[in-house]
Amino acid sequence: MKTAVRGLSMAGTGLAVIGAVLTWAPSEAAAQKTHEVTVTVTRFKALDRADELSQGDYFARVTINGKSKSTDVISDKKEVSPKNWELSTSVPPGVHNVKLELIDKDLSVDDPIDINRVAKKRDIDFTIDTNSCRIEGFSQEYKCGATITRSGTENKKADISFKVTVKK
Repeated sequence: MKTAVRGLSMAGTGLAVIGAVLTWAPSEAAAQKTHEVTVTVTRFKALDRADELSQGDYFARVTINGKSKSTDVISDKKEVSPKNWELSTSVPPGVHNVKLELIDKDLSVDDPIDINRVAKKRDIDFTIDTNSCRIEGFSQEYKCGATITRSGTENKKADISFKVTVKK
């Protein structure tokens, strides 16, 4: 909000304007402007067994600025090109932290699947600038809509391909 103060004296008239305050706020539409960030998992392939008795029960979880959303579970398939693994969140314009996880759902404790090249780091962390559509946090820079592919190297690992888009 911006504020301007103006004073005016009308000497000899008996009238004085001591101060007038003019304020204005951004329009309601500008104040509520958001961008929708969507992470779409286009493919994943298990590189080893996630479970001893089955291929695994996989789902993806995306966390943007602390808000998490998960996909449906896909069971007993080693390689999948999911049709509906799109996770979207509305955010204010700017730079936002994103975490992508691939998880094997189990009865007792869900197991994170390694999709990161970095040792002892199973998930993928990056940032998205919704104004410029720049994705950073990888060895190379990506723009919105580019396919990003990563593979894990540790036990219970997978290849994953995904895209990040921003709707303004």
